[in-house]
Amino acid sequence: MTGISVIIPIYNVENYLEDCLNSLITSSKLVDENKFEVILVNDGSTDGSGILAGKFAEQTPNFHYYEKSNGGLGDARNYGLTKARFEYIAFIDSDDKISEDFLEVALDEVEKDPDLVIFDWFDYYSDESTTIIKGIEKDSEIWTVQPAAWNKIYHKRLFENTQFPIRKLYEDVGVTYKVISQIKNYKYINKPLYYYRRNREGSILNTVNNKINDIYDVLDNIKDYYKKTDSLNNKNYDGLCYQYLKLLMWSNMYRQIKYYRFNIFGFYRKMKSTRNEIYNLFPDWKENLFIKNNESYFLDRFGEKYIERLDGLGKNLISTLNIYFILVFKKIRN
Repeated sequence: MTGISVIIPIYNVENYLEDCLNSLITSSKLVDENKFEVILVNDGSTDGSGILAGKFAEQTPNFHYYEKSNGGLGDARNYGLTKARFEYIAFIDSDDKISEDFLEVALDEVEKDPDLVIFDWFDYYSDESTTIIKGIEKDSEIWTVQPAAWNKIYHKRLFENTQFPIRKLYEDVGVTYKVISQIKNYKYINKPLYYYRRNREGSILNTVNNKINDIYDVLDNIKDYYKKTDSLNNKNYDGLCYQYLKLLMWSNMYRQIKYYRFNIFGFYRKMKSTRNEIYNLFPDWKENLFIKNNESYFLDRFGEKYIERLDGLGKNLISTLNIYFILVFKKIRN
């Protein structure tokens, strides 16, 4: 049935949940109520989130409330998928919110029968300031899509052989870069439809501990998926290489800096093993077409010598320290 099932995992967000659900109610007023449903999955909350979500479900048509024992974000999303009755799936994090026209725009797009719909979002701060973030770097190239699950509308068939990793950080990475292999047509909406709450106290992404190393397991699982499905053609190889570099040598690398703090030798050893892994999997990464065609990503972060600096992370202690201090100084200055 053409329509959208909106899945919202809930865990200890009583201070934010009402804003999230009210934004959905506002958005729903612009569309046919027979074209969408909201699946609220209480993932073992210990605060008042479950009570609040249950009340919304009792009072609002098309809102359905479920409870389960705590299994983490990925497990709650997988559970929600088993309850979805529409052809298309959207995920919303329960501390975020959507734009008023989210459902209207999304429903218009899914009528065109795409495999995937991608849209931009607002980074939303505590002072209510916002910054627009593009959902895809180059709208003509699917492998430059952002990993987040919540800036997309998925055709449900994409999840027939794919699930979110359980009790892992980077759950979104573990799905997005698998389903790419199944996508034949997608739509990009050059407009922010989602408000992603930044720097929330208690957010998993603001907590730095050894769970940041989950990214290595998640990427290994993606690599194995491509081997098993025999879908690692040249384009997917280049795309996967590009995402490995972005995730391991930039976004996770910054988390490693925070994790190791003043333990410079620990940081160096981590980046050395990471560099070795990249060279083992992608020995020709410097010739990667996505890096060449989207050079602004690394240029903005590492400067004009971005290839040299990427290669220097973990190469030896001196080159790693040099890049470490360049990046830390740049972060402080900004």
